[in-house]
Amino acid sequence: MFEFPGRYYEVIRSGFRDLAGETALLAGLLPTAGHVLDLGCGTGTNLRELAALGHSGVGVDQSAAFIEFAKGAGGSGLQYVHSSFLSFETDETFDVVHCLFATLNLVPPAELPALFAKVRSWLKPGGKFVLEAAHLLNFVDSFQPSSVNHHQSDDLLITRLVKASVNAHTANWRNEETLLVSDAGEVSLHPNFFDQWVLTAPELHHLLNTAGFTVESEFGSFRGTPPPPFGRGPLIQVAT
Repeated sequence: MFEFPGRYYEVIRSGFRDLAGETALLAGLLPTAGHVLDLGCGTGTNLRELAALGHSGVGVDQSAAFIEFAKGAGGSGLQYVHSSFLSFETDETFDVVHCLFATLNLVPPAELPALFAKVRSWLKPGGKFVLEAAHLLNFVDSFQPSSVNHHQSDDLLITRLVKASVNAHTANWRNEETLLVSDAGEVSLHPNFFDQWVLTAPELHHLLNTAGFTVESEFGSFRGTPPPPFGRGPLIQVAT
């Protein structure tokens, strides 16, 4: 699961994200020289952007390849931990804990109450928990049994061959991928798979409230636009 070179992930994710918007929203929640915990940090992109603004942080990810890339990519005041964030423990406290890019959907629903309780214990008083989850219509609208996607940067071309299957009884999507990579003339194959579970806004509200959080704002993008009334698109929640 996600054990392929971090450089390839950087290229793939760049086509799906609004890095400037992500940075602006997170930085706007931080005090001067704030301290951040990134759950599912991937290759550390968000933390490096925040470090450039004077913030420190800890990134946690279960991909050894991504953590290796993040450690070598620079950024002052950053630490990276190779671990599932479900088993991650720390005595540190943070101004912001964030979990972005539908990473939360990779967590089995039964594990979420314990995770949210731990997040609350990791936050400083008044700290913020920022979630970006994919919800029901994201999955329904975009579902395809198979697809081919291309991602390119300089002399790197990545073709993703994707097969998706659905278990309606568990609300679980399985994504099986093969990455066909042409990197400076060298071709390689990288199998990959991941499971995602459907989440809805009411479920997240209930989980957050039960863990002692208050949802103070919700957005339909990192630019602060409201969630669309028809329930499609990203859902970003900021809880205190």
